Amino acid sequence: MVTHVNADLYKSIDFGKSAVFFKQNGPITVISIINLKIVMREKNEPNDFEKRFHECDAKFNTIFDLTSVASKIIRSDLTILKVNKAFCELLGYSPEEIEGTKILDHACEAYITHWHRLQEELWSKQVPHFKLQACLYRKDRSVVWVDVTTILYNDQGETFGFTVLDDISGLKKHQESEKRLNVALKYSDTAVWELNLETNEVFRSPDHDQIFGYEQRQANWTLESYYPHIAEQDLPAFKAAVQHIETQGGLDIQVRLLRADGILRWLNMKGKTEANEVGKTVKLIGVINDITKDKIIERHKDDFISIASHELKTPVTSLKASLQLLDRSPEPHSERNRLLVSQANKGINRISLIIDDLLNAGKTYSDQLEFRKTTFNLYELAQEICDQYAPSETQTVTLIGDKRLTIHADSERIGRVLTNLISNAIKYAPGSMEIKVELQDDAAFVKVSVTDKGPGISKEKVPLLFDRYYQADNQQAQYSGLGLGLFICANIIRKHGGEIGVDSVPGDGSTFWFTLPK
Repeated sequence: MVTHVNADLYKSIDFGKSAVFFKQNGPITVISIINLKIVMREKNEPNDFEKRFHECDAKFNTIFDLTSVASKIIRSDLTILKVNKAFCELLGYSPEEIEGTKILDHACEAYITHWHRLQEELWSKQVPHFKLQACLYRKDRSVVWVDVTTILYNDQGETFGFTVLDDISGLKKHQESEKRLNVALKYSDTAVWELNLETNEVFRSPDHDQIFGYEQRQANWTLESYYPHIAEQDLPAFKAAVQHIETQGGLDIQVRLLRADGILRWLNMKGKTEANEVGKTVKLIGVINDITKDKIIERHKDDFISIASHELKTPVTSLKASLQLLDRSPEPHSERNRLLVSQANKGINRISLIIDDLLNAGKTYSDQLEFRKTTFNLYELAQEICDQYAPSETQTVTLIGDKRLTIHADSERIGRVLTNLISNAIKYAPGSMEIKVELQDDAAFVKVSVTDKGPGISKEKVPLLFDRYYQADNQQAQYSGLGLGLFICANIIRKHGGEIGVDSVPGDGSTFWFTLPK
């Protein structure tokens, strides 16, 4: 039994059934204890707190140095006192180069005021934490964008700021890119659309709804939302094109648009399909272009061609009649004059055909074509056309093939196609020393090709070459023309039952070709 314990700070030594207490600055009291063991206790000594403080400080420094987030400690005057490895990597400095400098030394000029605002909020207004977005210069003077979060803490009576910087340069570039894209779409009357083929829901760019005449963005948009805006005569074709999206691999259709504000416009809606990870087609992504201006220009071209063709028809008819009279004249002519009259008649006949083609060069041009088919020697026709292009020091036109090759077709129209292909090769490949015309005889068809060694044509432009009024950009900048030549050629060949195309490698020349059934 304990009779007396008077110890503030004490230690105990176990002697089995007895214990001796040593008072740390006083007398010793011996207490008899039966069947009791007293556990050693000791009041914390003063230097234990310092030890634990140093341990915590060491742990903080380890975490501070090894964390992957750029961090720094700053003073109230924005002097950088300590930085971690991630911060040094972010700006490209060593700790010795950057510690002791001010954050303002590294701030982009336009964002210096933001750091002064941070300084005011934290140290003047005593806000516990503050966030800002800013850009900093790296050592190489490139720019890095950061989200900055600073937290205040006190140490020995002085207030410091612990700052974490999150690199958002990638996000900033994405935002700037998206902004430029939206501006480009806005001023080019273009919208981006994504059609979910499973739900018919449409995701769209900000200017999409404006194209359809809405001042405010609509809450929802589906495939069916397009139907009321598409002209009645174009709606069946649009629905049919949508039904064949998967089989065609996309959509490309021109429709008349009835805007919400009552304005009539023309749209070109197109896109390509995309599949999921198992290969199932799940969506279509593309663009919607307002092509109203193009349609107006196209109509003006049609009007001009129609008027010009009508005006040309009368003098050409008179010239043709005069040549026929000269050819039938009873007065004797030299062999040379007869040859010149014959060539002039052939030229006038070709000009008459061109005028007729221009008059009918509308969308129903193929239906309006009428042929006068005969069996003729294709090699002789090609030779006659090649002879019209006199060899020069820089360019020659050569013809190879079977001299006995014959076909059944409209010789005037086929001559026009070959003339157009050779003329284009000479015009668009001026650096090609040789323009090669080749006739190939196959069992079921004949193939005519015109090859040059010019600049070639990029892959994305090839499918457009035979469209009405189409001209490749680099050609349009250098040469004049209506963009009807290849369109007319394609219609002539296809109505003959043949095919027309081009094989081209940029920088290595082009081969335009067509086939005709025997």
